[in-house]
Amino acid sequence: MRTRVAVDEIGAHNERMWDRLARAGIPYTRPQGTPPKSRSGKRRFLDRITQGTLAGVPFEGRRVLSLAGGGGWDAILFAELGADTTLVDISSTQLATVRRLAARRGTKLAFVRADMRDLGVLGSSEFDIVFHQHSLVFVPDAARVIAEVTRVLAIGGTYVFSTMHPVTFLFYESWTGKGWRPKKTYFSDKPVPVLQPTWEFDDVKVHAPTYEYAHRTADLVNACVAHGLVVDGLWEWSPSYAGGPAGSDDALERELPAFIQIRARKTGAARAGSRSRTGPPAPPAFVRPPGDSRPSRHQRRDR
Repeated sequence: MRTRVAVDEIGAHNERMWDRLARAGIPYTRPQGTPPKSRSGKRRFLDRITQGTLAGVPFEGRRVLSLAGGGGWDAILFAELGADTTLVDISSTQLATVRRLAARRGTKLAFVRADMRDLGVLGSSEFDIVFHQHSLVFVPDAARVIAEVTRVLAIGGTYVFSTMHPVTFLFYESWTGKGWRPKKTYFSDKPVPVLQPTWEFDDVKVHAPTYEYAHRTADLVNACVAHGLVVDGLWEWSPSYAGGPAGSDDALERELPAFIQIRARKTGAARAGSRSRTGPPAPPAFVRPPGDSRPSRHQRRDR
């Protein structure tokens, strides 16, 4: 295994921080909950993770890339539902966590340590589905990631990705007592200031000041278009709409969406041996998928 895979010091720094968080067992670094044992139960569990964006898509025999997915169940469940699955993550500690879990379950999948901006270890047109949840926030150049995904995605393949909502992200930790104040302008490409760099869950506290970036919606969509992807779904949502104390993340996420999620397809002339694919209907926008309990990215700070 190469000693450094990060393409720049930003990636190397965030890699160190995620290894630190993973060693401490912070929930975002390991799969949460327990999926049912039945095949149908696993499918329902995975459909909740993917927010219904892949509902109805058969995974048997498909080639699936879980990109920067070292903290979730998705890679294991894709594999257990019949997909030829590869998990890519920059954190060797997070990869080891999923590798141990897969070994205990007898689940076979490939593990690759790489920066999501450099997937050169993967072949062109190697995957039918790329699932990529929440991690774009940790790189400054989302377009570079989308270019790499387009290269490894087969004609007719689907790319589903999500990240922190570029508007809401500017307001976390900014409560003044009377309202929220953005921590920087929407049009700035600089990292979003993290005012509380200590991650807290129960009694666990870890100082891990990551570099984090708010990617503008137009930039994400235009990067897909520029690299030949057709966007056929875009959703804005929050993990909960129940609200909470004034100034809390829950209160903010009741008013503004926590995440933005995009589904795009790689189109092109049919090639010999390619399989036809019919996409699923798009889930409705602004609706929380039933049973979804994935925590907000910023629960670390006020719970």
